[in-house]
Amino acid sequence: MPTNQEEIEKLAALALAPLVEVAWADGVVTPAERDGVLKAARALGLGQRSEFCRSTLLRWLHESPPTEALERWRQLLGPMLAQSESRPALKARKRLLEEAVKIAKNDGLDFEAGAAVDDRAGITVEEQRVLDDLAAALAGLGESS
Repeated sequence: MPTNQEEIEKLAALALAPLVEVAWADGVVTPAERDGVLKAARALGLGQRSEFCRSTLLRWLHESPPTEALERWRQLLGPMLAQSESRPALKARKRLLEEAVKIAKNDGLDFEAGAAVDDRAGITVEEQRVLDDLAAALAGLGESS
């Protein structure tokens, strides 16, 4: 039977799933994206104290996270953040989306013509789709696909 600490660590790792999904949006995680996700985890206060969270995050940055982890985030944590009007939840929603945008912009890849939403923004079409899904989930606009 898992302890409360183990459950907290699993939820902390799960909270980072959207950031990892943005990093994987175009099929590869670049070193810049990997660094961005790790910085975001530190900025959000996750992964520093938990070996489980850190090892899960590192594994997800080398191997695409399981679909179940992303679905679980959408079913469990996304709605909790979206429905809460508490100051910490509002701050967490804003910060999570800001960090996701930073990761998308920071992949360091050159774009083929038409591959970017806006060449100056540095966000691919695939990354923008994931960002839009994340924004919708955080706004409580139903299930994202």
